[in-house]
Amino acid sequence: MSVIPGSDVQANIEDQQQEIIAAPEAPPLGVSRRSLLGRAGILTTAGVAAPLLASVTHAHDKEEDHERSSDGNDYSDFYRDDQYATLHAKTLRKKSYKARIKAAELEYDVDIPPHPNSGDEARYANKIGTATKGLKHDANGHVEPESYASFLKALQTRKHEDFEKIILGGTAKLADPQGPLTTALEGVSNAQLAIPVAERLDSAALAAEHIEIYWQALLRDVPFADYKTGTSNSLVQAAVAELNRLPEYRGPKVNGKVTPETLFRSTALYVDYKADRSGKKGKYVVPPDTLKGPYISQFLLRPVPGWGTFPAQQQLRPIQTVGESFGTTFDEWLQIRNGISTGRSITTEAGRRHIINGRDLAWLARSSGPTYLHALQILLTASVAGNPLAGGIGAPLNPANPYANSKTQSSGSSFSAGFFQGLLALAGPLAIKTSYYQNWFVDRRLRPEDYGGLVHKVLAKGASYPIHRDVLESDAVARTFAANGSYLLSLANNTGAPTHPGYPSGATISAATPITLLKAFFDENYVIPNPIQVDPADPTKLIPWEGEPLTVGGELNKLVNNVGFGRNFNGFHTRADISASHALGEALAISLLRDQRFTYNETFEGYTFTRFDGTKVTV
Repeated sequence: MSVIPGSDVQANIEDQQQEIIAAPEAPPLGVSRRSLLGRAGILTTAGVAAPLLASVTHAHDKEEDHERSSDGNDYSDFYRDDQYATLHAKTLRKKSYKARIKAAELEYDVDIPPHPNSGDEARYANKIGTATKGLKHDANGHVEPESYASFLKALQTRKHEDFEKIILGGTAKLADPQGPLTTALEGVSNAQLAIPVAERLDSAALAAEHIEIYWQALLRDVPFADYKTGTSNSLVQAAVAELNRLPEYRGPKVNGKVTPETLFRSTALYVDYKADRSGKKGKYVVPPDTLKGPYISQFLLRPVPGWGTFPAQQQLRPIQTVGESFGTTFDEWLQIRNGISTGRSITTEAGRRHIINGRDLAWLARSSGPTYLHALQILLTASVAGNPLAGGIGAPLNPANPYANSKTQSSGSSFSAGFFQGLLALAGPLAIKTSYYQNWFVDRRLRPEDYGGLVHKVLAKGASYPIHRDVLESDAVARTFAANGSYLLSLANNTGAPTHPGYPSGATISAATPITLLKAFFDENYVIPNPIQVDPADPTKLIPWEGEPLTVGGELNKLVNNVGFGRNFNGFHTRADISASHALGEALAISLLRDQRFTYNETFEGYTFTRFDGTKVTV
């Protein structure tokens, strides 16, 4: 690659902390094959367009003297720019064409970063470190070689007919393995974004990730209100104590210690090119303001205003039966692994309430599609003084929005609510493709339910697997056996995790991408009026939050983690899956905003906002 961290570009980022069009960790977010950034140093959004766009030429830059229709007739008089009915028609047509070319040129200049994998697939002939759910397995839960070979063949040939010949173990279909092979007309391609290499199966780091997931399963019905200093909840105390004993635990800490308030809170994981140019090393950071306030984001608590016949209390969730779990017997675990239904249903109690615990959050995270449009509506709608249950937040637009302080204009298209909605909707499927590229084509890492099967077979059946002793000697794993009679990870879902590999998390990147867009669209520093929390005495009610101020940016950051760790409370993912998706979704969102830059007529200096690692970016 022509530009990598350690070059003048990276040095300028470190020395000047200047706002730039791409994020500081260059390779996944904007390295130029033509050394564009290397020649120009740091490019602000205002300065990037002219030198780049001038280099793009095409035959259509010279307009023909006569425009002809498809029937061959001459309509040149009709298309003259001095006719009011078609004012600027040819100019706009040319601008539209050139905007697409210019955006494509810029995105093509982003180099393909390294995509290292853990090596577990090649290391273990029986594929115990690889995601094989949905394929055919033997009685021990090992994938059948013929089934795995049919799967690999499809990935290698990319032929639709080979994907149709994959040998499955049951009726569950694989989750969209061809999706990442499709292209998009917006943003960078799937292969141009990277995450750190997944932890090895035998590592203490992967053991620590799974010990945390075992604790999440044990704490699934414990109220988040018990995650506090001085808590009397013995499970919370035990979880904090064990996580503090793990040197490789990567969750947030205060003064070097895990506390009840930091339990299961946010981290983002970036590729650390300064530590390792090959892209293998990761760097965990705590996104700004995510340790403040209630565990649940304001955007999952506040009523959603202005949605017609939708109920005002949109965030009320069904109450699931306490203690219900799936996949805790070996036979049921093997069924789930083969993609066969357990035959059991998730039960719910009568009534509705706000999200108060991990089980509620797990329920939300299985169907969180409209969450980001809800957040947009809350941001857009004015608040009602003294009444948190009426109106919204009424957040100001990003000060860079050209209509934020216009004296003569309002916007119904570019920079408007409709424009925001369109990009938020676009972000979803593009985020899934980006995640699935890593899942299927880079590191097909096993899911927590698979890892739990290995732990169980070592401890209960004497199997010889390279599982780190930290998890085999874990308090959480021992408590799981006492509760369920097996060492298998208990699941909140009757079918287990989706049938695609787990690193990173598709649901979390599908949150991180639109949330990054919302941070660009609005003033992230705006303090939320009338903050609220769930009434500990009555979870059907909301009461005022009277702690430290909560900002739009902080609560949006928190929302990403709420969705991600809701998946973890299901038993679907580990912290690394969620954390890597923060950075991956952010990078995708930046590329989408970068493309839009070429379409505007307004004077626009670029959106400036804060990334999950606390640095500023201008796009």
